[in-house]
Amino acid sequence: MESALAESNFGLPDDYELQWTPLQPFDDWIINISKNEHNAAVVITAHQMSMSQHLISLVNENASGRLIKIIATPKQREFDDELLSTLEESEINLLLY
Repeated sequence: MESALAESNFGLPDDYELQWTPLQPFDDWIINISKNEHNAAVVITAHQMSMSQHLISLVNENASGRLIKIIATPKQREFDDELLSTLEESEINLLLY
């Protein structure tokens, strides 16, 4: 996931730092991306959690300001057309790893 993030073109700052926080009870994480102690982005992993309208709403409503919002999920995950449409309409980037 970290290498896919490093190769992404989401506008992340150079030499950023990652702070990982587990999302219990899942095997998923909230990852804060910062540079010089200033938050730049937030990543929510959806490895065990399902990709849903609810997850997209949670990220949109709770990652305020000018943070870059990213949902990271495994490449083999399948999406229905409605979910992809909602994701494209949001300000959330999708990272497949």
